[in-house]
Amino acid sequence: MPKLSPLQWLVLIGLLLFYGFAVFAVTRDYYLRHPAAPTAAPEAASRGPTSPPAWVQGSALDAGTSRIPDAMVEANPLLLGQRADQLFEQRRFVEAIALYRRVLELSPGDADALNDLGLALLYSGDSTAALHTLEEGARVAPSHQRLWLSLGFTKARAGDTAGAEAALLKAKELGPTTEVGQEASRLLAGLGKL
Repeated sequence: MPKLSPLQWLVLIGLLLFYGFAVFAVTRDYYLRHPAAPTAAPEAASRGPTSPPAWVQGSALDAGTSRIPDAMVEANPLLLGQRADQLFEQRRFVEAIALYRRVLELSPGDADALNDLGLALLYSGDSTAALHTLEEGARVAPSHQRLWLSLGFTKARAGDTAGAEAALLKAKELGPTTEVGQEASRLLAGLGKL
């Protein structure tokens, strides 16, 4: 190994530091300009107290970053449902309603879409249509626990205490230890306060 003077060592260390910083800067710039695409849809965000209840289920697909062509999304009820769920989470209920209706055109009787459409109608201010949709869902899928919970919640908000109690008892009966069953119990306990 050659013998270097102290000045040569300082120059060498300076060049190595400069080289390391340059590699870091170029790599950082590349990844800022070419972000990695997500491998899975992010989890649904929690909803606040003035927004839909936390037991409303859905997954989000960010339409802005989706690389799926719109034509494919329009023909796929699963992808449409994910976009509708995202709009629902953003509290853009009127836009979500249109997508949930399209999902039901493509997949009639989809219990999840009926549930979500009913809740979107409720939060957009159309409780009559919400009740009609959720009652239809309960007829189509009588063992869908979340539909019964949504129906009970909606009936309670509409002032139908007896109907709300019956729907919430049905939701609780379908699975008292599940998260939905526990929420039904909680709503039953505070039924007069909704």
